[in-house]
Amino acid sequence: MAEKVNFDLHAESYEKQMAEDLKFFIEETGYLAEYKVRIVKETLEDKKPRNLLEYGCGIGMNINFFNKHFGQSEIYGCDISKKSLEVAEERNHERVKFFLITEENSARYKNFFDVIFVSCVFHHIHPAHRQNSMKNIYSLMKPGGVFYLFEHNPYNPITRKIVNECIWDTDAVLLKPDESYNLIKDAGFTPEHRRKYTLFFPGFLRFLRRTENFISFLPLGGQYYIKARKDN
Repeated sequence: MAEKVNFDLHAESYEKQMAEDLKFFIEETGYLAEYKVRIVKETLEDKKPRNLLEYGCGIGMNINFFNKHFGQSEIYGCDISKKSLEVAEERNHERVKFFLITEENSARYKNFFDVIFVSCVFHHIHPAHRQNSMKNIYSLMKPGGVFYLFEHNPYNPITRKIVNECIWDTDAVLLKPDESYNLIKDAGFTPEHRRKYTLFFPGFLRFLRRTENFISFLPLGGQYYIKARKDN
């Protein structure tokens, strides 16, 4: 397996590079970020969760949209990259709270969050460490909380091409939906479904995007997500 990517080295250039890598598929990186946040908003029963965390938030590209769509919630972001968190703090609203993923902070926020959102993080985690990371996420969530995991779809050839050519995905090992489902379930969560596929149409076919909710069962989307709950 390739050496783990140091995201501190990519924090300043991350968004620009991402826009370049995805220019075929999306018009702007903000579309991709808001797309996922809207899924959370549309599928979450409690529209005003008290505490919402993005786990592995990087430079905070999704955080502004959580502020936009969950303005009455306390928004948090965490990551293992200190430099990425510094960039996130510079670009986001002052009311967002950021913290480094450490044992101390995990203990501090135990059973604290109503919603935890993780987007395209686990393919960077070594397979041997994924279950520990998922259990850590589980420990951060309060009973009754809702968890969302978004990951790249390894069955999509365009996704694989983008990942293979991306400079910060050199350590990526994509997760099949069944692996993600089992990680979530084995950590103690109760999944609501096995997976739903998203991001089917590139920019030049944007007029078809309104149909994506109806074809989420097809394993053709660029990504997939799983929604789960912590029962106790």
